[in-house]
Amino acid sequence: MNHAGIDEDKQHEVLYKLMDDIKNYSREKTPAENSSLALLKTYELIGNYDPYKAAKLRSNDLALGMYPKLRQMMDAAEDKLDCALRIAVAGNVIDLGINRDFDISEALRHSMGIGFTINHYEEFKNKISAVQKIMIIGDNSGEIVFDKVLAEYLKTLGKDVVYVVKEKPILNDATMEDAVYTGIDKVSRVITNGSGYLGTSLQTVSEQFLEEFRNSDVVLAKGQANYESLENEDISRGKVFFLLRAKCERVAESLGVKLLDMVLMSG
Repeated sequence: MNHAGIDEDKQHEVLYKLMDDIKNYSREKTPAENSSLALLKTYELIGNYDPYKAAKLRSNDLALGMYPKLRQMMDAAEDKLDCALRIAVAGNVIDLGINRDFDISEALRHSMGIGFTINHYEEFKNKISAVQKIMIIGDNSGEIVFDKVLAEYLKTLGKDVVYVVKEKPILNDATMEDAVYTGIDKVSRVITNGSGYLGTSLQTVSEQFLEEFRNSDVVLAKGQANYESLENEDISRGKVFFLLRAKCERVAESLGVKLLDMVLMSG
């Protein structure tokens, strides 16, 4: 609501109305699902269905400004797949739903220097070497530029890459508008998941997305919300790898890592 310029009186009015909804949320649903319900209801109450629109554009421009440096890092890397994954996870720090302020340069240094706390890199590398179709489920605007570097490298390996964005705006998650703006549509096929929920809620996604998911040999799911919504799904078994930074204590606890650790983990 601060992003949307809503005054304090209106904010309290909206919060009181939300309490009536939140008390009825199911504890069986994932945090991503319940958070989506609260956010979408807020958008409805304030009459603004994309309050992060300007912030998303700034994130995209910030990341695009770093793109030449990311390409230089790739050109200099001995293990280019490892470098591309480290770049992609560094971009996951751009999350306006959790961190209003972020230092993407510091995240990049951390990723390149310290790397992954959980690192199933060899498994991922071996898996993609033997397959053709790879799906990347994106997360945030801005971050999409860092994913673009990974998609470009996978394309040089002859892989068929499909990149997934949200159908509708929620927080600062990437949509088709972000995909076109950042040019990732030039290096991979881009589809939406048919949903405006955080993560990948299988109850809300489109049949087209599910068909693409089933037909993909490997799925790389970016960010916490995708981890929250896909970790326990049967459809993920033996196919999904999670690439994220643990940005809240509960997710870190679930993964068995420390807050802000980076993770590449098979599902």
